[in-house]
Amino acid sequence: MKILILSCSTGEGHNAAARALLEAAELRGDRADLRDPVSFGGERARRAVAGAYNGMIRRAPVLFGAVYGLGDLCDRTNLTSPIYLANSLYAEKLSREIEREGYDAVISTHLYGAEAITAVRRREGIRIPSYCVLTDYTIIPFFTEPDADALFLPHEDLIAEGLEKGAAPEKLIPTGIPTSPRFPSPMSREEARQTLGIPSSSRVYLCMSGGVGCGNMSRLCKQLAEAENGDDWHAFVLTGHNAGMREAIEERFADGHVTAVPFTKEIPLWMRASDVMISKAGGLSSTEAAVAGIPLVHLLTIPGCETKNAAFFEARGMSRRTRSEAEAAEAAVALAKDKAASDAMREAQRLNIPQGAADRVLDYVAGRL
Repeated sequence: MKILILSCSTGEGHNAAARALLEAAELRGDRADLRDPVSFGGERARRAVAGAYNGMIRRAPVLFGAVYGLGDLCDRTNLTSPIYLANSLYAEKLSREIEREGYDAVISTHLYGAEAITAVRRREGIRIPSYCVLTDYTIIPFFTEPDADALFLPHEDLIAEGLEKGAAPEKLIPTGIPTSPRFPSPMSREEARQTLGIPSSSRVYLCMSGGVGCGNMSRLCKQLAEAENGDDWHAFVLTGHNAGMREAIEERFADGHVTAVPFTKEIPLWMRASDVMISKAGGLSSTEAAVAGIPLVHLLTIPGCETKNAAFFEARGMSRRTRSEAEAAEAAVALAKDKAASDAMREAQRLNIPQGAADRVLDYVAGRL
């Protein structure tokens, strides 16, 4: 197959799912290219869209929740969405790219790509097979609007919600969210810690702030210190692209218990080395944690889809949902010290989030070509 994968840099989750598909395709011997659909409207447009989104979730998450709620209300009207209208503007350029490269199918891990391909099919008359991957544990606004041949869901329990939002039942395919094959690592915890230079005996907390660096990680680490009240622990804060957050943590914590880690591609290794992960409830990062089998505490949920992600995981025993840094720290320390509780959470993750989602997506696409 020769596949075009479309993603957008509004959060790292969509891109991570796209890269997982790209990696899986290459391992199978297929050809795949990854593009940002907004880039067909110009580099300035791509930067503006990514900057506006990432700035909103970092500085004004409540505003994002309001926009999400407005989108949900608009979705219920069954009117053509502004998302489709905006992404249809570069349909002609995208169609020329598809024809020039001779792609067999398009897989979108972001709504923008699925809407753009819908415009290509309707306006340009190119009936290329189109598939859309949902990267949250809820049917997001307008997800069922695109003219797609299949909608790949994170879990079979979302089928009912998809039907309620008007999707054809034969198009709702529960594959799971694609993750890199590096997450279910065969490496032992001791090997991972040796690689990263972490003492094997310490309790280790992995604090994830998302790709753009969200939340008050300094306050979380202060609460961890109070909840631990000892010497045999360490917190590693993955600050993403937020240089200001990294500098603040480095300035505030000099006792050796807290370390800020800038944007890294070695997240599977960090997960493997840690006892508990504290994270905002991104759909992709939560899935990666479940596939890696690391006890999970959810915090700093962005109103809208992430609130629903946290509820989905908590209801199935895959995480503990908390509403403050103090509550998150207490839950994380309790999990780190309770092997039975940690093992039960890992088992719930194993039962609900199977590995190999990227291959299931590609198998489905190959079977339809």
